[in-house]
Amino acid sequence: MNILKTLIGTAAPALAAALGAPALALDAVKFLSSRILGKPDGTAEEVAQMVQEWSPEQRLELTRLDHDYNLAMLQQGINVFELEIKDRQGAREMAVAAKNMWPQMILAIIYNLGFFGVLWALIASMGNVLQINASIKDTLIFLLGVMASELKNVNAFWVGSSYGSKEKNDQQFAALMQQNARA
Repeated sequence: MNILKTLIGTAAPALAAALGAPALALDAVKFLSSRILGKPDGTAEEVAQMVQEWSPEQRLELTRLDHDYNLAMLQQGINVFELEIKDRQGAREMAVAAKNMWPQMILAIIYNLGFFGVLWALIASMGNVLQINASIKDTLIFLLGVMASELKNVNAFWVGSSYGSKEKNDQQFAALMQQNARA
């Protein structure tokens, strides 16, 4: 499912957010499967395979599908982006309540070091500093892509996200405007 989320993330942010939310992931896959494969019981892997084979022009269809999905969810009273924000807030509340965050910090550091280690190995192999077997190199390239797609989530937990920062700034601005209006 992460591969599908990565494939459609830029063109279809609402669908990508739904794929990342446990409560909506199955509905999002069914929606994509019925629209792309023509059958509601397709798997995320089948949808991802089909989207990978699409031309850039065909991938523009994802934007329309995203709009249709978001509209369908809003008609049901579900805001996909609010659910994503609530999920992040829950993680942050857990972090505040927890007295010992060392295991999470260590795992985040290991993940970052692993990502940059794989990146260094690939760059070093291009400059003939490091010799890597071609079959292993392909695997490392794939691994780097998977790790890159999740690196932003690992780091956003600790430093926040640009969307969350925008929301915070908007709330602070609204509070300031209310305060000035009273004065």
